[in-house]
Amino acid sequence: MTLTYQQEQFLHAAMGRAAILDLSARQNRAYSDGDRDRWIATFRHSGASYTRDGDLFTDLRAAFDGGDGQRLVTVDHEIHIDGVNASQRCVAVLLAAMYGDTTLRATGTFRDTLIYERGGWYFTSRVLAWDSVPSRHPLVM
Repeated sequence: MTLTYQQEQFLHAAMGRAAILDLSARQNRAYSDGDRDRWIATFRHSGASYTRDGDLFTDLRAAFDGGDGQRLVTVDHEIHIDGVNASQRCVAVLLAAMYGDTTLRATGTFRDTLIYERGGWYFTSRVLAWDSVPSRHPLVM
């Protein structure tokens, strides 16, 4: 069966979106497992960057702060693909296991740029902005 041009473009877009969602999931699992090398492998081979709350890291080894009972989950993915380049915006939810309980530690937003190279999608940059934390003052509910 031959696909029309429109069907072929739709198929490529759907496959690209699925691959980017898989890349995000693999990075989340590596972060949660404390596996820095696997986390770094989700970035392009050279020239990638990671920004966390305004702190820019070009040395990805120094940027990694995963593991230690933390679990990172990303949801609400908005993905745009343009050839071999893509962008993604998603919500980050960071959970932490403390004293036998799992608690919400932080929420934020990732803004990503990605590239398709070497047969797969990789992050070229990830910018994470954590949401502001509400005051713990007793009068604030």
